[in-house]
Amino acid sequence: MSSSLCLQLYYQPKINVNANEIVGYEILLRNKDHPPYYPAAKMEKIYHNREKHSHFLMWLKQELTRVLLEYPSNSLSVNFSPRQLLYPETRQFFSEMSRFSDQLIVEITEDPILLDITEEISGKSIEESIIAALAFIKKKGYEIALDDVGTGQNSFERALEYVPYLSQIKFSIVKCLKYNASLEMIAYFLKAWHQFARENHLDIVIEGIEDQETSKKLVEKGMLLQQGYYFGKPAAESILQSS
Repeated sequence: MSSSLCLQLYYQPKINVNANEIVGYEILLRNKDHPPYYPAAKMEKIYHNREKHSHFLMWLKQELTRVLLEYPSNSLSVNFSPRQLLYPETRQFFSEMSRFSDQLIVEITEDPILLDITEEISGKSIEESIIAALAFIKKKGYEIALDDVGTGQNSFERALEYVPYLSQIKFSIVKCLKYNASLEMIAYFLKAWHQFARENHLDIVIEGIEDQETSKKLVEKGMLLQQGYYFGKPAAESILQSS
């Protein structure tokens, strides 16, 4: 199955800078090109086709099960788009993987849903369906993170709505820079989201750390959980720590 999908899992470490230790890894999809990269167009087609998505979940379940059994001491974060949460097969995936719920964090990405006009979601609104899916995932014992807050779907309003189901938010400096945000503006956003996390008793992970100076400034402001090229680029399975 993996050969037909031509996908592989890469991993990027998340660091507690104060303790100088890896607290987990984010799983990133890559193709099998040299060098490998995220196949955005291909994954868009998979996410928008129920049958293809079902095959993808079967492959992901197989890969994750193998890795989680081989590296039982590692915490892994796996990305799911809001669109994926609308498929019943996604709930089945989380049910079947629930024995690993204490090792897995489910990151909800900022991707738009883009439903076709002809699609229906069993009488519920899209938002109601996503909330129901988050409640289901949390009930199964998984932690849930909201990825790239402040961008795409993951607005302040949506973060407020999802708070009862969240244990973590993630803020990407790189995403802000892509939108040509000034460093001063990024600092304001960071301060606001850090306060949001504190008031709602959530962890906050700052992504896109590319140098020691940026990391150090964040530590001084109490933002200790960090991720980015400064700590390690996405890499193959051999990066994972054995117990």
